[in-house]
Amino acid sequence: MEAKTGKELLGEIHDDEKRNRLNKYKHTDSLAVFCNNAMYIVGDEDGSDFHTGIDFLKWRLSALGVSALMEELDTTQFDFIKETLDAMENEWDKDYIKEILAECYHMEDLSLG
Repeated sequence: MEAKTGKELLGEIHDDEKRNRLNKYKHTDSLAVFCNNAMYIVGDEDGSDFHTGIDFLKWRLSALGVSALMEELDTTQFDFIKETLDAMENEWDKDYIKEILAECYHMEDLSLG
């Protein structure tokens, strides 16, 4: 058996946790949102990290600030920034937020799984 470094073992443990969480939420109305090396479950199910995509983006905004969030979303277009912040303020625009999550993060719709 090939020896693995501690970092490789931790990576495998981390991936197993992701896989287990993905399996747990398959066939629910949850979304899996991948941000950097982490995965977050967005949905109404018990144990989800955020209940809506808006909650997720508000958390990123509070963690990063506006300019860093916009860098993460890979845009400097003012209209996009304004529309995003407006959509986060007015929680009615769920489709727009879902589109942002799909385009700017790797998002998986677990209801389709």
